[in-house]
Amino acid sequence: MTQFRGQFDCKLDAKGRLSLPSTLRSRFEKSSEYVITNSLYKGRRCLDLYPLKVWHALEKQIGKLSPLKSEVQAYQRFYLSGGQEGAIDGQGRLVLPASLRKFAGIEESSQLVLVGLGNKVEIWSGAAWSELYEGLAQDFENIQAAVSQLMGDE
Repeated sequence: MTQFRGQFDCKLDAKGRLSLPSTLRSRFEKSSEYVITNSLYKGRRCLDLYPLKVWHALEKQIGKLSPLKSEVQAYQRFYLSGGQEGAIDGQGRLVLPASLRKFAGIEESSQLVLVGLGNKVEIWSGAAWSELYEGLAQDFENIQAAVSQLMGDE
């Protein structure tokens, strides 16, 4: 399974395209198809980018949950419904749809940060990422202790 890691500074061009760093581009394996969707972390808005194959696996997992549960419905309405398919072009670029850019506060020609998180890549406005990352850095010792405990529970 594809594993994304690292942080990458990028810039959005005037046509709403983002050039993927070669390190990330190569992780899309044989297919250049992807799904991009809206996401949130601690109230901050970003976008999630998945290889199409990984997205299909996520949809399959969600499809096994009870559609009568309001949490499942809410997840489908917010996260899955935001998903938009695309393909990386021959120059390694992908298009960020206008509706998703608006959601994440990403403006034309703005600085972005791509963050590899295992099976997906998060796309953040530079300002939102800086603010979030500073908060994570300040609380990292507590986060590390909690994760250490979780790992000990396995």
